[in-house]
Amino acid sequence: MPEFSTLFKYFSDNLKVIKGIFRDQKIRFTQPWALNDPLEFNPTLKFHNPELAHQYYEFEGVVFPSIELFYRVQVIEAQINAYGILSLTNTPLSFNMWGTYANGHKGFVLELKKDFAEHVSMRYKDGRQGTVRKVDYVDDYALTIEDLANESGMILLETLQNEFFFKKTSRWKDEQEYRLIRPLADANSYRPPEVNLPYRDEKIYLFDFPLDCINSVVFGIHMSSKNKKRIIKYCEKYEIQFFQSYLIRDEKDDLGKPSKMDVISVNNFQQAS
Repeated sequence: MPEFSTLFKYFSDNLKVIKGIFRDQKIRFTQPWALNDPLEFNPTLKFHNPELAHQYYEFEGVVFPSIELFYRVQVIEAQINAYGILSLTNTPLSFNMWGTYANGHKGFVLELKKDFAEHVSMRYKDGRQGTVRKVDYVDDYALTIEDLANESGMILLETLQNEFFFKKTSRWKDEQEYRLIRPLADANSYRPPEVNLPYRDEKIYLFDFPLDCINSVVFGIHMSSKNKKRIIKYCEKYEIQFFQSYLIRDEKDDLGKPSKMDVISVNNFQQAS
């Protein structure tokens, strides 16, 4: 087994995905609402005075939202929906993740180069470099709003991002997730909303992703020979390694589960068949 020491991204075998990554050299940064965890970015909001937090008010026939709903929609959702997420992991041989994120072991995993986040294509439009951070897994997914404010009573964007983009419930801890976030406005296809109100942006935003950022590709156990050869062909001008995953049935994995995954090097079309 090779010594993997960087971060990885799981993908399905959808032809549109394969062509998008390897032919068009684009990658999606996903909006928070489009992630697969219904709890994510939706923590319990707590207040020092909970009795007032959920009260609604009416004035001249107009119903005003509760304090809890105001913060959830006007402050939290308005901010987090302006950013996209690149979800990564340091676990390339997770049987469960291959099943969930790589279409039942039919897809592939990218091993990114250690310095991929420093590539010009990964930087914000203003030249700043995004930081890849490990997700913090918590049992109590809740926030006390007043505790987020600084001495001036303001909730800073950085504080919100730390609390929302890099925390998940502990049920996902085996995925060992890392994240890189960036403003959706950096995408060439981005168009600002016509009204300055909280909204849910349902477009798909693709960002430049040169194949120079890739160190290796791991093919799924059930990936078709046609797709393997297609990927190898797209990458022929780049120094990218290829591996085929397989199962060792009489060994347990790192989680103590039956059957361990491993990989073998693939050097040509014949080995990919």
